[in-house]
Amino acid sequence: MSYFVDKKVLLTGASAGIGASAARLLAQRGAELYLTARRLDRLEEVRAECVSLGSPLVEVAAHDLSVEGQGKIIVRECLALLGGLDILICNAGFGVFGPIEGNSPDIMRRLWQVNIQSAYESIFESVQYFQKCRKGHIALTSSVLGKKGMPYASGYCATKFAQVGLGEALWGELSGQGISVTVICPGSTASEFHSVATRSQGTPNPMKARRGQPARLVAEALIRAIENRKREVHLTLGVRLLLVLDRISPTLSNSIMAWIGRSQLGSR
Repeated sequence: MSYFVDKKVLLTGASAGIGASAARLLAQRGAELYLTARRLDRLEEVRAECVSLGSPLVEVAAHDLSVEGQGKIIVRECLALLGGLDILICNAGFGVFGPIEGNSPDIMRRLWQVNIQSAYESIFESVQYFQKCRKGHIALTSSVLGKKGMPYASGYCATKFAQVGLGEALWGELSGQGISVTVICPGSTASEFHSVATRSQGTPNPMKARRGQPARLVAEALIRAIENRKREVHLTLGVRLLLVLDRISPTLSNSIMAWIGRSQLGSR
């Protein structure tokens, strides 16, 4: 029997990419789902797929996580609609690329709210329920850019580093209470992420230069990590080699990331 049978899962950013792929995989494994994103029409499409794949219950709701407080609201709605919560997957996020002078503090404020603050709101709300149950699982979709900074992605890197730090701290804080924490750090992923990212004028789309790993592979790694209660997962051999190199020679790994950032994201 699948680990996820009858597990109640809240998944953000579920309308496309990694989130939609994860929703389908969870449905195949018998999980009950509460899916949220901004686009209700896309959520309804994913919902129909999940029902056909075998999920016994799929609820969807459109929420804009750039609005303060929405992270708490979705947990409350999930508890009401599913009657509980076993797994919280904070997957929602977007990117901002380009030189810092082209990305205002207002843009950074929205980026921070979606990528980290809304996740913190959801975690804050769900932990209180998990502590009463003495069980639960929190998962965060971060990035290799949460481990190594890259030029022309400073704000995005800041939010992803924050996710890694939050997950690491919570793992130590909550593990003795029956609550597991997972952070997954994929590299470039082939999804809608890059097509909807905010870019300063003249900043190219990096997906024109490289395709990235399929969203389904990232979702599969996320599902396995939750099932095996892994604390942190680094996808692709390239990412793992980069992090090994960073321990050996931070200067060299920094230089590599600087070159990638300038060549992929620098204004042309």
